[in-house]
Parts: sequence; C-alpha cells; structure tokens
Amino acid sequence: MKSSQEMNISVVWCLLVLAFAILFSLTAHYFIAKDGGERSVCVTFGFFFFVKAMAILIVTESYLEFGLESGFSNFSESVMQFLEKQGLESQSPVSKLTFKLFLVVLCSLIGAFLTFPGLRLAQMHLDALNLATEKTTQALVHINFLSPLHMVLLWVKPITKDYIMNPPLGKYSVPLKILSGVLRIQP
Repeated sequence: MKSSQEMNISVVWCLLVLAFAILFSLTAHYFIAKDGGERSVCVTFGFFFFVKAMAILIVTESYLEFGLESGFSNFSESVMQFLEKQGLESQSPVSKLTFKLFLVVLCSLIGAFLTFPGLRLAQMHLDALNLATEKTTQALVHINFLSPLHMVLLWVKPITKDYIMNPPLGKYSVPLKILSGVLRIQP
C-alpha cells in the first residue's frame, strides 16, 4: 500500500480500549446487581477460560501458530534495550512461564467479559432460527453463527498450512498465494 493509504493503527487500539471498557462496565454491572446469577456465571466462565487457556498454551508451536516464542523474544529484547537506556541492569525482565501465565490471566478475563455477549448471541441465533421459515435462510443463519469458529480454526497450523495454503487437487498440490487481497494460484 502507498503511504497515503495506510491506516493509523492507534485508531484500532483506541476502539479496542473503548470496546473493552464497555464490556468491563457491563460486567461490573453484573457484579453490582444483587439478584440473579450473573456474578457466578462470570466467575465460572472466567475459571473455565483460565483452564482452557492453560491447556492451549501447553500445546507446542508446531500445532498452533500463535507466535509466542518470537513474541516473547521480541518482548524480552525490547525491554532489555529500554532498561539499558534507563541505566538499569537486568538479565531478563520476566521468565517465559511468567509471560505465559500473564497471557492466561488476560485470556481468562477476556473470556469472562465476553461470556454474556456470547450468551446473548446464542439467544439471538435461536430467535433467528425460530423466525426463519426457509431452508436457505436457516442455512445462512447457521453459517453466520459458525463463522467465528472458522476464524478460530485458522489458527491451527496443520489446517492453515496444509489444506489452505497447499490444497490437494487430485494427485497434485497447488500452492496458493494471496497478493494484494486477490487469491491467485501459482502454476
């Protein structure tokens, strides 16, 4: 892209901060309310996502492509350079285990914050299915509901690298390249 067409990434970060501030205030409202089981559901789902994130981080980089190894090394190098500029000496800012534990806690908090929006989405999906009478409309509603699952599956390295980037076409495997937003098949 030309430099005039580039988008300022800080706008995206500001929008993400606003979205999570709204989610946090919504979750705080659930904790303030005396009646209802929203508090216990948020805590339960927070612990559920904590265990789930711990299990996912145990899986090696050969199966799930998160880039944590390179991310941790870049983080460590950046912190070391910052500390050297400040005149402080340190061997390592944090260990890899502490880094992963911080990510697990962050993922569990995000999972707890997204519990009720997810439950509302599921209820909206059921309402849309009850209102849809045609089979094509119901199929589109199901595709719309399952599209986040498709995005999550793109993180799994064997699916992404083997079947999407090198799809088997009969006896041959044709590599695909994505150039400037257009999918092109390489001969």
